[in-house]
Amino acid sequence: MKSSTFATAILAVIIAVLTVPSFGWAECAWIMWNRANEPTALQAWTIVTAFGNRKACVHEVTSRAKDWKKSGWSVGFEGDARMTAKSNAGVHEVMCLPDSTDPRWPKGSGR
Repeated sequence: MKSSTFATAILAVIIAVLTVPSFGWAECAWIMWNRANEPTALQAWTIVTAFGNRKACVHEVTSRAKDWKKSGWSVGFEGDARMTAKSNAGVHEVMCLPDSTDPRWPKGSGR
């Protein structure tokens, strides 16, 4: 094998190794979570639905925020993927997380 062909092959492998994992994270499943009237309880988070990517999940959070605002709820965002809606009826929190992240467990718990 010529040295230039060998160098090209090595470069192609390095590029593949470095780029493939980043595509996997960007296209992983995203979960919409909801927590109602339990602002500090980790176990209160429940799964609403799953999406094929982050963009679709965030779009749904935004859509729900618009609907709740129309119904008289006070809506606030923490970033673009977490929303809190408040009214006399209570508090709802909705957020999007990668399917590998579970908000019901404290950080550093090994899960």
